[in-house]
Amino acid sequence: MAISPFESEEIAFEHPCFLVESDMMHRTISGNCYDRRASCKTRNRLISVFALALCAGLAACAPKAVEPVPMPVIAGGWSAADPAGEWVQAAARYAVSQLPAGHGALAEVMSAQTQVVAGTNWRMALRMADGTRWNVVVWHRLDGTYALTDAQQVP
Repeated sequence: MAISPFESEEIAFEHPCFLVESDMMHRTISGNCYDRRASCKTRNRLISVFALALCAGLAACAPKAVEPVPMPVIAGGWSAADPAGEWVQAAARYAVSQLPAGHGALAEVMSAQTQVVAGTNWRMALRMADGTRWNVVVWHRLDGTYALTDAQQVP
């Protein structure tokens, strides 16, 4: 940074973040998260030098890292559900009763998601007693009944 005094009370600065002309200082701070502009009038060399030092100190500070924000739940979107939860287990039992015979009983609900619709959709990954795996979607209607809307055996 160069400071160049002139014959009069004027002072000029060379710096990429700010410019001080004869009686006005403009400073721009740019970062990832903000864009601010400030200006002040100055006719005193001491004030100009102090302002320069303050601005240089602020410009040298790096902005703080921004922590990632969890994604909000989207209306109508899928949300994680507890595979051991009562509602998940009830939907899984219904799904197993609708799957083709010969796979045995339900061994485990490996994962579950829920979606609010006109009722609730339960999307689950199931492991059966014979080792086969199924991805199913069960619709729990508003009247309390269930419907198996999708069932795919995982190879």
